[in-house]
Amino acid sequence: MKNQVFINNLQMETQTVFCQNGSINIFPCAFELGKHIVAGGEQASQKGRMVTDKSGTSHFHPYAKDSGSRYTRLFTTAHGEVKETQDSVIFLLRFPKKLGKALIEALHREESEEQQAWIKTRRTETRW
Repeated sequence: MKNQVFINNLQMETQTVFCQNGSINIFPCAFELGKHIVAGGEQASQKGRMVTDKSGTSHFHPYAKDSGSRYTRLFTTAHGEVKETQDSVIFLLRFPKKLGKALIEALHREESEEQQAWIKTRRTETRW
């Protein structure tokens, strides 16, 4: 489901600045100023994907809002988790650098073994 972001489908003349760092700034031309195009407020904040081809033609595709998480958590450890998406099983371990190399090494071994033990509890015919 996608919420209404703009008051209508509309066209607007703009000036666009493509920055080397990947930022794209879009400004209405002077004769377009004064129009209110955002539905339900002064600003709209959108999440999505912008694709720009070599000519500068760009397309923004918003992500679906409130469509739920793409991950399902299956198992957790003190510093990690096992989760799944529709196509993948993801094993994640994350340690703060302040723990130091020796402790991280020990915790990595320990929590990897916990994740391995969890896998062994799954049935042989498991279809993730």
